[in-house]
Amino acid sequence: MNKMVKRWLTTGLSATLLVFLPGCWDYEAINTRSAVIGLGIDPAPDDPKKFEVTIQFPVLGNASASEKGSTPGDTSSYQNLSIEAESLSDAFRNLQRKMDREVDVAELRAIVVSETLSGELMDSAVGQLMRIPRINRLSYLLVTPERAREILATNVAEKAPMDFVDKSFKVRQQGYVIRRELWQYWRDTTQVGVLPVIPIVKTEQTSENAGEDTLAFGGVEVYQNNKSLFSLSQQETFYLNLLTGKVREMSFDIPIGDSTTALTDVRAKSRLRCYKQGTSIILVDHVQVNGSLGKINDPSPKPMPPTQVTQLESEVSKYLTEELTATVQKLQQSKTDVVGFGRYYLQLHPEDEQKLKQSWGDMFAHAKLNITVHVQISSKGVLI
Repeated sequence: MNKMVKRWLTTGLSATLLVFLPGCWDYEAINTRSAVIGLGIDPAPDDPKKFEVTIQFPVLGNASASEKGSTPGDTSSYQNLSIEAESLSDAFRNLQRKMDREVDVAELRAIVVSETLSGELMDSAVGQLMRIPRINRLSYLLVTPERAREILATNVAEKAPMDFVDKSFKVRQQGYVIRRELWQYWRDTTQVGVLPVIPIVKTEQTSENAGEDTLAFGGVEVYQNNKSLFSLSQQETFYLNLLTGKVREMSFDIPIGDSTTALTDVRAKSRLRCYKQGTSIILVDHVQVNGSLGKINDPSPKPMPPTQVTQLESEVSKYLTEELTATVQKLQQSKTDVVGFGRYYLQLHPEDEQKLKQSWGDMFAHAKLNITVHVQISSKGVLI
């Protein structure tokens, strides 16, 4: 093959590759689509059988609210639009009439639902969301005791509220909140042996600026058949995360006698089991907690002798064992297995699947507990 043919082949191949490079096509997509980053779902104020749907999308090219002196939804970095509708698809269709760009839910980051949604509306909303082909099923799902519309209108640190939620849920610390993506909630509503939970978000006043609100997370709402049952406090949610071994980078205080001990850099692992023993069901959870000592009763900087460290580990282990046992007992009283013991039972006894579907709540309520916590306090690089 002569040099001229090689040159033409090289030129032709290079020109062909240019077709697949990003550029004008991306520019066209940006100019024709509005990426919805937040979705709020409330019952309509005048008709509780209808939805009030609020969408949040960024306004490209606008400065932040602080630079412009504007208010959320005006000329800030994001905009909210709300509408009442019988269904979510109808809401999106009517919202489209108010926009000059295509509504795109592929980049959705967070969905906020109102705690006051009826079981029928919640059931309908989850089903419709899961059926939208382009929706981001990895978006976070949250519930609020307020109106979802108000949560989406809360200006937080000069960011769009749902952008703030997305980034907050990606920090390493995990303990007071159980993160739930849309597909995870849907999975738990359809699985046998577990009830779904949704993290709670609400507005709180900032101490620095009176009258200004921020978003705060803490606690979870327990659901059954897509209907809200009750909420678990921030501390109970922490114990629930310990039970499932999903605590990391946390710090917490433990009352020991008349004093308080603090552990930092806390991490947890757990081994859940559930099996049948004779006519009884046994719920087993062995939790391993590792952490560093942050505060002790003695204020002096003297190192703590190894015997005292061992004694402290024993006392903290006993305290956490009692607290975790009390948390599961509270769940047993309400017949709500949010830990997922039923899933482990089903793995060992698949022949009882139909029985679990019908009466796992009662079986869970009468099960015997075997919960143990072992705490190990690390001294590496830390003065103890």
